[in-house]
Amino acid sequence: MRIRVHAADSLFEIFARACAAQAVGCRALVSAPPDLHAKAVQTLDDFTDAWAGAIEFLEETNEQLAAAISRGEVERVRFAAPDRVPSAVRAAVGEAFVYLADAPVLAEGRVELLWYLREQSVSDDYHRYGNLGARGEERRAEPL
Repeated sequence: MRIRVHAADSLFEIFARACAAQAVGCRALVSAPPDLHAKAVQTLDDFTDAWAGAIEFLEETNEQLAAAISRGEVERVRFAAPDRVPSAVRAAVGEAFVYLADAPVLAEGRVELLWYLREQSVSDDYHRYGNLGARGEERRAEPL
């Protein structure tokens, strides 16, 4: 997950996105423009040193981010608000079919954490009446 920092982002918006990605086990890469001197990003970097560098930090322009998306180096991008997404990045995610989350950051974990997860479904094929016939004696893996 590429977490893109904007000059208008609040301290909460930066920390909540980074911590949410870390909480669900998502690889988090905090991306900030080179001209942005946000104390929040430096503070986040200082706090995460104890986590063995689990959150990575990268300085890149909007054009560099769009190019990385086009090259397939980015799987998902999280912005704090829709009006903070540059048109070049929005066009790049549309062309490369990359997931873009630009909804406002929420303090409600049940909702915010969904942006950082991928859905998975597991299905078992059984006869609708429970009679497996010849397949009844087959060894099966335990359900997850």
